[in-house]
This record gives sequence, structure tokens and C-alpha cells, in this order.
Amino acid sequence: MKAGSEWSNWSGAVRLSAARVERPADAAALAERIAAAVPGERFRAIGSGHSFVPFWADGDTLLDLSACGGLLGVEAEGRGDGETAIADLGAGTPIHAIGPLLAAEGLALANQGDIDRQTLAGAVATGTHGTGRGLGSLSSMVAGLELVDGRGGLHRIDGGDELAAARVSLGLLGVMTRVRMRVVPLYGLHERTGAEPVDRCLDRLEARFTDHRHHEFWWVPREDHCIVKTLDPIALPQVPRLEEIPFGVEGERWGAAWQVFPSARDARFNEMEYAVPQAAGPDCFRALRTALLDAFPKLPWPIEYRCLAGDDGWLSPTAGQEVVAISVHQDARRDWRPLFELAEPILRAHGGRPHWGKRQGLAADAVAGLYPRLADFDRLRRRLDPDDRFLTPWLASLMPAPGGP
Repeated sequence: MKAGSEWSNWSGAVRLSAARVERPADAAALAERIAAAVPGERFRAIGSGHSFVPFWADGDTLLDLSACGGLLGVEAEGRGDGETAIADLGAGTPIHAIGPLLAAEGLALANQGDIDRQTLAGAVATGTHGTGRGLGSLSSMVAGLELVDGRGGLHRIDGGDELAAARVSLGLLGVMTRVRMRVVPLYGLHERTGAEPVDRCLDRLEARFTDHRHHEFWWVPREDHCIVKTLDPIALPQVPRLEEIPFGVEGERWGAAWQVFPSARDARFNEMEYAVPQAAGPDCFRALRTALLDAFPKLPWPIEYRCLAGDDGWLSPTAGQEVVAISVHQDARRDWRPLFELAEPILRAHGGRPHWGKRQGLAADAVAGLYPRLADFDRLRRRLDPDDRFLTPWLASLMPAPGGP
């Protein structure tokens, strides 16, 4: 792409009129390119562009890391809870490519979301997740990673505070080139979906989170009913049944986990999501339902409700505790602001923290109040990126002011 060309994210909400995309051949070429940056030049990886917030800005050098992809190696890791392994993956690998790569080694991701278009680096850096009690986000599975810092230095991070900071780092510590993921033996999943009234869905919510490996529901304001889905582990079936179940239709399917997790998401949308402490989740949902039935009773886009284990990431939306993730969606062709500006105060009032890759309206003081390690994170950021090569204007608005502690 030539300088000055247009670029947009997946939903079309973030549009750049002067974008330049470069495609480094490998980590060494990426490091050399960043080391040779001109004064004031900024770099941002684009992944699949599936984040909804302005991680990118006009004038940035956008990095396509497709060449930094693939399964680079597997090593065994004996642990007390059974045999696992660590898969060394190129950071530019799309999630949908990871499943078959690991399956060829008899391995799988322990969990993932129902969208698999993101690259691994983007999903890790924003805390992207699936659902399941005791199951964490993709970033919680990271055993180590490699990144190129703001001066072109190559760093390997394998533990300690640096890994806790890097688990969810928004691309602010450097450009990821490799990610070491804890993975599990290959397994199958059986999916069941159906529709039911809201009260019945809420009455059975806690039991379903306990009784099923994965459970989630979507509430559709226009119909004021819920679509429920459970996924349970099974032996790998010899004859998979993988036909997509239309949204809202009762049905079932089964196959290898990596084949069953994803769902087609062809209609484009913008999204807001907050991680709310598990105990506050039902009340938060009820308050949101009341507000939307009053203000947006014809909204056809669903509110999604999932559960998620906590992790130790300094900027993790979970704050280390079990949470429910509540997501609000709006058609990409419509203005998302009226809906999200109604929903966000409700989500925040119930102790919510935002998903970094999805729309939110927090200023720096609010971010600092939610993330006690933010100042520590920013000190590490300044050490790894002293020239602010990765700090776009929107990201700068979330960080402590220059000259702060």
C-alpha cells in the first residue's frame, strides 16, 4: 500500500486517509526497520483490524505481520494437573489457522471465542476470550513471548512482572513476533443451542455455568428472549457434524473443539464489552435490560453474556477475579454512540472494566482508578518505548500524563 492510501478496520468505524502498510519478512527485518525509524514515526501492527477502537492513526506506519506466522515448535510441559505442552507460535498467526496446526500435533487451545478472525498477537494484547468457568482469556495462556521494542531491540519475556504486564499490553510495549502458548491435548466439543424466556435463562444461569464446560447466552431486545448455548467436551468424533446452526434456532453439532468454537460473523457491527464481577452480573444485566427495553426496544442486535476466570495481567479486565463479560452490539451502518453511551454507565456502576479492543469512553483518570498497576505499566512502557513509537493519540489519552509518576 502506498503512503496516503485509505485503510479501515473490520467494522469500518476507524478509517485512515493516509495509511502506509509495510510487511516485514521476519522479526529481524522488523527490528531493523524500527531501529531505522525517522523522528516522530509511529508503528502499529494491524492484525486483522478486528478491534473497534482507534489503535491506529493517520500517518502511522502500519505493520502486516503475516510473515511472522505459523507453528514454530512444541515442547512438553509436565504439570501437576496433567500433561500439557507449550506451542511456540508466530504472533501474526490468525486464530483460525492455529486449530489445524495444533491438531496435527494432537493439541488444542484450552479455550477461544466464537470469532476466530483475529491474529494471535491482537487477541492476546487486548485480552480476547471465550466463555467457561475456570477458563481464562487467551492472554492467560501465554507462557512467554518475544517482541521488538521501540528502539529495535528484540526481547524475550518468560515470566515475572514483565510477563504480567505484557499479557494484555495493547501493543504499547512493542510489536509481538512470537507467542508461547500453554495448550492441551486435542479434544472434541458438543454444541447445543436453543431459545427460551429471559426469566428461565436467568434462573438456570448459575447451574449451567457449573454443569457445562462452556455456557453463554444472548438476549435480543426486539424479541425480549434469550438464545442459549452450551458446549461440552467429548471424545473426538469419527463423523463430525459441523453445519452452522442459524442464530436463534434450536440445534446441535459436534466435532474437534477448534471446529466447533467459531461461528460465522458476516454482518458487521461495533461492540462495547465490560467485565463485571461475577456476583454483580445478573443485576447488571437486569438493569441493562430495563434501560434498553425503554430506549431501544426494537434493537435486533443481542446483548451477550459469558463467564471468565481471572488472570494476573496488570491491565487485565478481570482484575484477577471471576467475571462475566457483557457485550453490547450495534450495526456497523448505524451510529453506535447513543446505544453505548446509555449502556456504559450501567456497566461501570456494577464494577465493570472495559475490554480494550472494544468501544469505551474512559478518560485517563478513570482508567487509573480501575487499574492499580497502570503507573507501573507505563514506567515499563517508557523503558521499552522511550520515543513513543507505539503510542497513538487514543492510547495516549488512556495513559498517565507525561512527567507523571
